[in-house]
Amino acid sequence: MEKERLIVLCVDRDNDIGEKLQIQGPVMGKEKILKVATNLSVKDPEESDANALFGSVKLFDELKEKYDAELAVITGHRSRGVESDREIVRQLGKVLAKRPSDFVILVSDGKDDEYVIPIIQSKIPILSVKRIIVKQSEQLESGYYKIKDFLHETMENPKFARMVFGLPAIALLLYALFGYEGWRLILGIVGAYLFIKGFKLEDYVMSVFEELKNSFTKRRFAFFVYVVSFTILGLALYRGYMSITEFASVGLFEGISAFMIASIYFFWIAGTIAWLGNNISLGTKSSSRMASVPIFGLAVAIVVYNVSDMILNPEISSFNFIISIALGFVIAFIALSLEAVD
Repeated sequence: MEKERLIVLCVDRDNDIGEKLQIQGPVMGKEKILKVATNLSVKDPEESDANALFGSVKLFDELKEKYDAELAVITGHRSRGVESDREIVRQLGKVLAKRPSDFVILVSDGKDDEYVIPIIQSKIPILSVKRIIVKQSEQLESGYYKIKDFLHETMENPKFARMVFGLPAIALLLYALFGYEGWRLILGIVGAYLFIKGFKLEDYVMSVFEELKNSFTKRRFAFFVYVVSFTILGLALYRGYMSITEFASVGLFEGISAFMIASIYFFWIAGTIAWLGNNISLGTKSSSRMASVPIFGLAVAIVVYNVSDMILNPEISSFNFIISIALGFVIAFIALSLEAVD
């Protein structure tokens, strides 16, 4: 019976053989490959490709009695990637032209060389894959490639990149700028991120960033207004925070009330400036609609301010509180009336 024809094929994808021995692939034949393996071991005793070469020779000796076998080595390019794979295709074609076979057994020194499996399979079936790895380094190499693939996937995916690299980068910068106090900012940023993820607010947050980017490139007046608005918003947060520190030991409601009293009107001013600036830059012609939202916001601010004041100062007359609530209703009614004009 005619023996099946096979090639024991050793692949050096990064072309260590060519770089260190100045040998151009492909190399065919047991004696030639033994010479290459020996010279490579002498040149660099730590080179794993030498193990793969000796392993392919051993495998060839085991199979040559049963199969019509041939031994070959093909090399790629030191840059790996497309250029390396093109060279492997070229050399594999030369091997198959010189020695047509039914299938190959692939011998490699690790996962990197096995990236060429689809390329080889497009030319000839692969019967088996034999990995020749120094036992002490197998787990280390496997872990290395897992980390490498994870980092590659992370860099390619913007969402993963922001989470894996962006947040730690911000944390390191804050710690470098503010030292120990920076940890409070870091925890605040992490908390804000978890809040956004937990309540599915990613689309809203990204729309804010897109609006800022578009306003900077196309509507400069709106961008300036947004900067002013964010500045006032920061001032509101600072005033509110400073007020909370005075009432932190009193109670939760008192702390929240102090925050609102110190900052609620600044929040309203910041929101009003952003709203008006955005509508003006967009060329909104309806002045009544432009005015209705800030007026309604003022009604809410008045009510929140007076409720907070009542909590902090229970001795205030209830009549003044009722008047403020009534004033809020009147202002809200005016805002809704202006909205209905459109």
